[in-house]
Amino acid sequence: MKYQTWNDIKNHGASWVGNVTITESQFTILRPPPISRRQLHLMVFSKGGNRRKYGGTTTRHGFRKGDFVEATQGKKTFFGWVSGDTEKQVSVSDASWKRLGQCTAKKVRLIQRNTGLIVLSTRKMFNLTVS
Repeated sequence: MKYQTWNDIKNHGASWVGNVTITESQFTILRPPPISRRQLHLMVFSKGGNRRKYGGTTTRHGFRKGDFVEATQGKKTFFGWVSGDTEKQVSVSDASWKRLGQCTAKKVRLIQRNTGLIVLSTRKMFNLTVS
């Protein structure tokens, strides 16, 4: 591949010239977790002068949003990232940030603290084609 400039009578520009060969390969996608920050200016005080909890990165159960955890819900055990919480439960989501389930905080075990990245292995995505 080569970036080549061109000039015409009334136009000028540049474009990529050459060929690309796509080979089968494993790769990994890294991205930050979509965490909403607290928006205190949008919250209205309730009685007693407290705002309701919305957004932020910490949960009341000792986890942080984006922590990689092992969660058990009934007989089902799954791995995912902490995406939120309620008074007694922790929400666990997959790498696409789709919720896998809400589990009791006692049945959620921390595996790795939030590193600021979600790692998605794409071993099954090797059949990419060029159109």
